[in-house]
Amino acid sequence: MSATSTALLRACSLLLCLVAGSRQLSIKEFVVPKAVEIGNDAELRCQYELGAGETEAALFVKWWWTPESSSSDDRKQIYQRIAGQPAESIHHDNSSKIEIKENDTIVLTDVSPVDSGRYECEVWNIEEVRQHDKLIVFHMGTGPTVNVSEVEVGEDDRKDNLLLVECQADDVAPKPELSVTINGHEINMTTIIEDVDSNGLYSVYANTTLSTDDMEESEVRCEIFYSDTNIAHPPYVDVKTFVPAGCDTQSTTEMPEDTTEPEATPESLQNPSDDGVQLHCSWVLLTIAVLLTHLQDTL
Repeated sequence: MSATSTALLRACSLLLCLVAGSRQLSIKEFVVPKAVEIGNDAELRCQYELGAGETEAALFVKWWWTPESSSSDDRKQIYQRIAGQPAESIHHDNSSKIEIKENDTIVLTDVSPVDSGRYECEVWNIEEVRQHDKLIVFHMGTGPTVNVSEVEVGEDDRKDNLLLVECQADDVAPKPELSVTINGHEINMTTIIEDVDSNGLYSVYANTTLSTDDMEESEVRCEIFYSDTNIAHPPYVDVKTFVPAGCDTQSTTEMPEDTTEPEATPESLQNPSDDGVQLHCSWVLLTIAVLLTHLQDTL
């Protein structure tokens, strides 16, 4: 066999391998929402494609759920369809109800934070294929509330004025991050974030005290956010303006500017002159002359 024939045979063999490999069992569509707001529904889709010559005689499809912050050992089966049998959902006490649709699509209804976690689709038909992704259920809760107040500490003769800054929120999901800034500069806070009822809803409280010496009017801003960038939501922000006691935006050492225009005054009264006096005298002399002439005519 010539070298050319050998090379051609090898190329054909490789092509046959590639074709055979491309026709194996596969998942052609897999959809798990990245983030869903609490109370909404989440649709999960898993559509497969059989390999060359395969049938569904021994096929089964399963959905698995691993709760957030759990290990793979806590994986729970929530759905299955075995060839020749109707599909069925498997409900757990700490998860939402599941609605079954066509083509192994399932819907988690009225989701809550405990539904967050990894969802995996498994398709088995002699061989096995799997695919998974994470879903997060989020909730703003009460939203952040920031409070600022002045407090006095120390003895009566040595009291210091401090600014107490507090920020809190309840029923937030998932576990959030918190940022507090004063006039755009982030400040360090003592922060407590905990899931008291173990239901995936977190309470957040943070506080700190600052010296009010030389502090002017300030904008205090508290924001709650998530490190997971897949969660799209409006800003969770509260803002308060702090004005120190005795701080006045208008100076009291300067008199307010009087913008009233003075009334117009005749020029002769503003600047009396000799010409004005002479004109007055001329009118007196003329009047006397007219009177004398009138007397002479009557006599």
